[in-house]
Amino acid sequence: MTIRYIKPGIIKFCLLGLLTGCASAPDIDSDKYAGSGLNDKSLDLLFATEFPAQSEADALARAAQAWQDGEVDKALFFYVRALQFNPENVELLAHIGEIQMQRNNLAMAKRAFLMARKYDPTHARSLEGLGLIFMSEGKDEHAIVELTMAIANDPSLWRAHNVLGVYADKDTDYVAAQTHYNAALSTNPDAAHVLNNRGYSKFLAGDVEGATLDFYEAANDRGFPQSWANLGRVYAKQGWYDDAIITYGHVMSEANAYNNTGYAAIENGDFIQAKHYLHEAIRLSPTYFPAAEENLSLLENLQ
Repeated sequence: MTIRYIKPGIIKFCLLGLLTGCASAPDIDSDKYAGSGLNDKSLDLLFATEFPAQSEADALARAAQAWQDGEVDKALFFYVRALQFNPENVELLAHIGEIQMQRNNLAMAKRAFLMARKYDPTHARSLEGLGLIFMSEGKDEHAIVELTMAIANDPSLWRAHNVLGVYADKDTDYVAAQTHYNAALSTNPDAAHVLNNRGYSKFLAGDVEGATLDFYEAANDRGFPQSWANLGRVYAKQGWYDDAIITYGHVMSEANAYNNTGYAAIENGDFIQAKHYLHEAIRLSPTYFPAAEENLSLLENLQ
């Protein structure tokens, strides 16, 4: 991973405000989705020669076998066939929605989740799925409502907690954000990107030691490379420049590491060190390094 920029900063949240109490769902026309089927025409053509499912149990058994065999498309085909025997099977609708999310077919995933929510407005997995899709669409208010309702019905939904943590950080409510990240990690302690997000939240809140520990654990113990860059930025911000260069070196070239450290030294007012690091970045770069040249010009204007 190579990070090349003029003004390096913390690599922010990986999703990838906290509302409490009961929240009403946003006004969405569920009927237009419920009136449409979940059939994927391409899958219908692909598996047209399959023997028709005789019952819901038969379709589910064949779907489960396909899933076990790693045939995701075939499994989805039979899950949809099972749904035809029991259209109000909320768990199955949610499962179909989650598979479609894995396939990056968000339109079909949303349709399945909306149908599930129509039959059971409190179904937590469907609410979470909708919230994640709304987040990806930039519909933040809808996302927050759906995700808050999801964790109200099932506090173990770690993805919902993670995204709500991100929203809380954006609102500078770092206590709420870290509460969400802690809840997510209690369910999924191996989620390195959540640990990275918690580290970033701590950094924003001024807890440098806590941020350092989270970034280091996410990077070194959980193999999350972005956290090395975040940790390097924390070290550089503290004036620990040699440590920053070493840490940046896990995820970027030596020239980029020196450039980023040089810029941090400018921000810190350490102009002598900044000049040294930027010149070193230019020397180490095998080609013209415009970012380091621009940072050097910035430094000369400041002196």
